[in-house]
Amino acid sequence: MKVFFSAAEASSDTHAAEALKRLTALCGRRGVNLDAFGVGGPKLRAAGLRVLLPAEELLAMGFVEVVGRLPKIRRDLARLARAAAIEKPDAAVLCDYPDFHFKLARRFRPLGFPIACFIPPKIWVWRKSRIRFLAEYYDRVLSILPFEQSTYAGSPVAFRYVGNPLMDELPLTLTRDAARTALGLGPDETVIAMLVGSRPSEFRFHLEPMLKAVRILQDRRGGEKPRVLVPLPETADLVLFRRRLAEIPIAQGLDLRVSRGDAWAAMKAADAGLIKSGTSSLEAALLDLPHVVVYRAHPVSEFIFKHLIRYRKPISLTNLIAPKSPGARVVPELILERFTPGRMADELGALLGEAGSSRRAEMRGAFSEIRRVLGERSPSERVAEEIFALASGGKTP
Repeated sequence: MKVFFSAAEASSDTHAAEALKRLTALCGRRGVNLDAFGVGGPKLRAAGLRVLLPAEELLAMGFVEVVGRLPKIRRDLARLARAAAIEKPDAAVLCDYPDFHFKLARRFRPLGFPIACFIPPKIWVWRKSRIRFLAEYYDRVLSILPFEQSTYAGSPVAFRYVGNPLMDELPLTLTRDAARTALGLGPDETVIAMLVGSRPSEFRFHLEPMLKAVRILQDRRGGEKPRVLVPLPETADLVLFRRRLAEIPIAQGLDLRVSRGDAWAAMKAADAGLIKSGTSSLEAALLDLPHVVVYRAHPVSEFIFKHLIRYRKPISLTNLIAPKSPGARVVPELILERFTPGRMADELGALLGEAGSSRRAEMRGAFSEIRRVLGERSPSERVAEEIFALASGGKTP
């Protein structure tokens, strides 16, 4: 069996890697040889992917940020389509990163093999017309968000909710004390986890304001320096990040620990988190970390989001999944113009110390409900089963 995988971002690289491991085991049980190839990051490569294009070469984001990379993106699409035409996979699994993968699916469709969309685009935010594209170009759409079932109900899309793979991937049994010991932290230190993102554009828009927020908080606490953990995903450019950090004078007065690949331990060890919107927010919730969700982008991207998309609902997966009354938010969201150092310091300060104990307890109660909603059966095993069925029999109703 030959399967093409493509995943670019850190979270989707992890999800696809876990699915590939389960698919490899499933093929072994069925006596089937598996050859997985395509686009992937460190996790997919470690899971056995034969890499045609490293994921790190693809990362770009936002409406404006992608424009400068269009010539390379077109070359990459053509290269992958040629490879698929030669290799003739039994199925393709395109994970997240929708605009790139929509273009790739369009090129793959004439080649005749079935295509799965693992983690579909957020059509509940904007561009619901993409349902037609999903129905036309994908033989299976595998969702990891329970509330998306209502979005696709009655549509022509071959939709499956498979559960959230974080339930397989996260160290849910890891304790705070064990995480602190592993990271060399004392039991009584005040620790903040600061997740700024993985891409150069996220470094540019998030890093300095978040550092300023920590400095404000530090000054309010009488100069007491909290330990600030800054874990980057394995797909991040650590050299570029350190160069950017060195350009920010305020960083020199903070107790920062920059690392890569240990975000889950950092979240478990921390007292509170300042978390860039995305999968990291849900990871923080599942690891029981009280946190504040933040996000900023290029001004043109923000204009489009505010005035053309006009999305007004929560953006954090924690807030979207948690059972709650309409309009209520489990974790605060500071995005766009609300993304200021002062507001971040206010919200972060409200989670720390004795005064924040009731707020932390309230959040953790909601986090427990999220774990209940996401369930217990292995989502990654279900994804592997779906891919195996698709590759074995082609289109499945």
